[in-house]
Amino acid sequence: MKITDLTKNQKDLFPKFVRKWTEIGLCTRPADRLVAEDGVRLAYKIAELEPPTRIVWCGSPLSLGLTKAIIFGLKDQGASVWDSVGDSVWDSVGDSVWDSVGDSVRASVWDSVRASVRDSVRASVGDSVWASVGDSVYGQHDAGWLSFYDYFREAVGMSEETQKLVGIWQVAKSAGWWLPYKHICWISERPNNLKIDDRGRLHCETGPAISYPDGWSIWAWHGVKVEQYLIEQPSKITELVINEEKNAEIRRVMIARYGFDRYLKDGSFILEQQDDFGKLYRKKINGELDLVFVKVVNSTPEPDETSKEYILPCRSTVKSANEAVAQSFGLTTKEYVPSFES
Repeated sequence: MKITDLTKNQKDLFPKFVRKWTEIGLCTRPADRLVAEDGVRLAYKIAELEPPTRIVWCGSPLSLGLTKAIIFGLKDQGASVWDSVGDSVWDSVGDSVWDSVGDSVRASVWDSVRASVRDSVRASVGDSVWASVGDSVYGQHDAGWLSFYDYFREAVGMSEETQKLVGIWQVAKSAGWWLPYKHICWISERPNNLKIDDRGRLHCETGPAISYPDGWSIWAWHGVKVEQYLIEQPSKITELVINEEKNAEIRRVMIARYGFDRYLKDGSFILEQQDDFGKLYRKKINGELDLVFVKVVNSTPEPDETSKEYILPCRSTVKSANEAVAQSFGLTTKEYVPSFES
């Protein structure tokens, strides 16, 4: 079967599966424990393994990994519930369905949420523990690739070819991460709080962007993981703290929280150039890194007839306010015409 073999009705189902699995991946309802546990046993059975004699629930992926590491002393006693679904599924219009369904869900769940949770767990437990946790089944956070196969099962009728995933699907729809082992399986609750921006990135300006029932949390600003104080105690941010930050993404968050105009005023910037498009300011951090901002005036007056000023961060390579403003619109100086803004 090739992409041309899909009917219009089958193609029209793409958005439905994107919505379905994005909702699963971002779900914050309490886990349906009975359904999830049945799914675990089914996954073991399909993999031709003895079902676990004990299923242990944990409050977050972090406590899931720590509990397992403490009990097993980091020894590898894993039980694989993974098995091939068969090349026939991918060969059957795989690229098209992945582009239309899997990639969209992955962008919403995997890239923005799962990656942040995974990296935060790893940073919290260290490499030695992570070695025993990294092979987790990611439950709801496996929504990207599970949506791909679910489409084939439901929309194309490939039930037999995808039968081996039934247990894993069931857990994904009911719980968070899980660690299948010999005689025992750990399962994590889903997050009970999740906030994202309009681009689907973890983001909250007042508290954790994602939290779990045991209290483990992640703070993030438009997808950048940051320390708690940057979100909840921005008054601790100073010009010195900003200047000493080595990570460029975190530094940008600090400046945004501190205030662009305030940092421009307090940060010893030099007015490097100005033209009809604005004023270009530059400063060096640690004698190496250039920070560049452009100050522009909105061409559309406010209701009180004043003109509002905006300060925009720029690439360090820009040489003029004209170039900086043009780049903010994704244009070159030749392409940028101010009337476009009117």
